[in-house]
Amino acid sequence: MTATVLAGCAGIPTSGPVERVADERGPDQSTVRYEPVGPSRGASPQQIVRGYLDAMLAYPVSTGTAASYLTPDAAEEWQSSAGVTVYTRPEVTLPESEFRSGRGDVTVGLRTNAVAQLDRQGHFTRASGVTERSYRLEEVEGEWRIANPQNGVMVTRTYYDAYFRSFSLYFFDAAGKRLVSDLVHLAVGEQLPTGLVTSLARGPDRTPGTLRTYVPGVGDLRPSVTISDDDVADVEFSVSLAGLSGQEKDRLGAQIVWTLRSVPNLQGVRITGETSILSSRGERVHPIDSWGGFGPPVGDDRTYALVDDKLVEIDGSTIRSFSGPWGRDAGGAVEAAVSDDGVAAVMGGRDQVRVTDRDGREPFLVQGSGFIAPEWDHDDRLWLIDRPSGSTRVRVVDDGRTRTLSAAGLRGVSVRSVAISPDDGWYAATARAGGRTSVYVGPVERDRDDRLTGLGSPRRLSIRVDDPRSVGWVSSTRVAFLGASEAGMQLYDVALDGTDRMGGGTGSGPLLPDVGATTLAGRANDDPSRWVVDARGRLWYLPPDGSWRLIDERSFSGLSTGD
Repeated sequence: MTATVLAGCAGIPTSGPVERVADERGPDQSTVRYEPVGPSRGASPQQIVRGYLDAMLAYPVSTGTAASYLTPDAAEEWQSSAGVTVYTRPEVTLPESEFRSGRGDVTVGLRTNAVAQLDRQGHFTRASGVTERSYRLEEVEGEWRIANPQNGVMVTRTYYDAYFRSFSLYFFDAAGKRLVSDLVHLAVGEQLPTGLVTSLARGPDRTPGTLRTYVPGVGDLRPSVTISDDDVADVEFSVSLAGLSGQEKDRLGAQIVWTLRSVPNLQGVRITGETSILSSRGERVHPIDSWGGFGPPVGDDRTYALVDDKLVEIDGSTIRSFSGPWGRDAGGAVEAAVSDDGVAAVMGGRDQVRVTDRDGREPFLVQGSGFIAPEWDHDDRLWLIDRPSGSTRVRVVDDGRTRTLSAAGLRGVSVRSVAISPDDGWYAATARAGGRTSVYVGPVERDRDDRLTGLGSPRRLSIRVDDPRSVGWVSSTRVAFLGASEAGMQLYDVALDGTDRMGGGTGSGPLLPDVGATTLAGRANDDPSRWVVDARGRLWYLPPDGSWRLIDERSFSGLSTGD
């Protein structure tokens, strides 16, 4: 059956990455509305195919006109919601041998340059190269109609850039403890709430066993999510919600509210089952800012570094000694990470990590080979990565116990830096393989008892930036890193699926002097402040709404963000 809701993504490049500029339009706004016309009488096979392609560019999004270019059977069977193909340079051809003026089938060729492919939820995959397909046309009451439409819809890159944006779906981790963001790309406009909830109801199929959902399936979702005059979204299911436990009801409400937070001006959500409304603490409407306790922790991230063999805390351009023994003598440490409860430091030679509480007590050592900078997650678990015998090893320290996690997807690469997302659901890494360093993103795996089990297979992001290094998170969906540019090493950030790359200096933010930046630290709490250490160990600072400036010429190492 044809459908009227599409998934798509914004800012997809055909060759190099797209540099994002400020976009003053909201996620429900667009510039142009377009209502394509149906097939004209006596149209040639080529005109029918061109008209069909044009009809899929309707805005507000609708596939009704596109379906009129199909035979009745094809229109009935067309899976228009199966995905989105983004393309450029369409060429429609009808070989001379194919044309017949009498009755019968005709084949029309379509040649395009591939840009991207989206699955039915809106997950993005970059594509490239030339794609060729053939449409078979049959006569219906004397008019040509397409009998074999492709699965999903096809849109041009120009249309894509104008009408699609990225949004977060929210699923729970396997333990049902915390919400984890999953990035998708959907059409803006009045249908955005319906598109978001429909994609959410399809479930976390892309990461089976890693994420879970409490939302009924898409087959139980009423066709449309409407917005009332008082800016409340009505989400209706055809199944009863009365039998859910209190925990299940809370998590169902949290997933839907968090997912709909990106709808502009929305004040609340009303969730209805077959016979009753799902209340929130006795209220029939869930406020749009409710269920914050399931989201990423909101804390006061701080920046730390080592200098003169001492641990220091950095606040803007102010540098002060860390309280306690580590602030007096770091024992020759070359990397350090700080949490609410402890300090972990990679010692000289990188074959030991020393772990203590913040006051330097209860010390213990973890042995290894070639440790990179350690990382504390938001549950105060310590992540350690080293490379014994040429194979990447991932370990976690929890309550003083060290254990090895599965990380088969990283075993064959040399990891240079790693960071855990604010929602603890994803990891990002820079790693070298085949003579090339890349940015990777993958899921953090837990079981239903909230026990860490491993790092899932990562996806290498196609960012087209040479020599990426020192990865970190600026939000639950965006990764920051240093990378090469014509102006030297610069600051970049990119969505966790590799889209919407920003940075690089020239024309896209403050330009870092060409000082060979090696290490980056920043914060993931809407604070745009950034710090880097350069090739000489000097410390640079980027204040909010300011320019990079040198704040200390001593030799720093171990620059990191912590609690």
